[in-house]
Amino acid sequence: MAQSRSSIFARFVADELYKLCEQKRTGTFLAVTVDNLLAQFGLRQGEIVSLSFQHKQGTEALNLLQRQEGKPGVSRFMDGHLPATRLDLPPTDLILEQLLGKSDPASGLVDPRSVRMLSEQTKTVLQEELIEFIGPMAVIVCEEVWSTVKGLEAALDALSRELPDSNQAARFRQNVLKRLS
Repeated sequence: MAQSRSSIFARFVADELYKLCEQKRTGTFLAVTVDNLLAQFGLRQGEIVSLSFQHKQGTEALNLLQRQEGKPGVSRFMDGHLPATRLDLPPTDLILEQLLGKSDPASGLVDPRSVRMLSEQTKTVLQEELIEFIGPMAVIVCEEVWSTVKGLEAALDALSRELPDSNQAARFRQNVLKRLS
């Protein structure tokens, strides 16, 4: 997949959001460009549940924000305050990757193999799909894997090795990527 450049503002937002997500914060993150354009993100326990930018919402706002040429101005995080609406968004790790320019904004899709952290939503998908192949033992296997890997590709590799044959491993990988796209 072609790599795209991300704006200075989008990279600034991604770096700040990454810190908040790692800390499992709940509240609203506001970032403003020097030209007074506002980006707003709702976080619930470290997961991005809403976002808006220039009167756009969700993935439309995300694609616009990635291309925004403004320079970072100020930012603020308001603990506990969440926007009322929860949007249907890609997983948090994929949103962060798109903001960092590791996706093609024209397609609106992020390459899920390029994630730099595993969100709780991604972990849930991985575990649910592994349960389909090896049963309840998948919960224990996943807990062991989370402590040794950071990204989706590494998690897919480690969990695929737990499956008895390469056909199952390929189906597992395909199912996970389909659910995360």
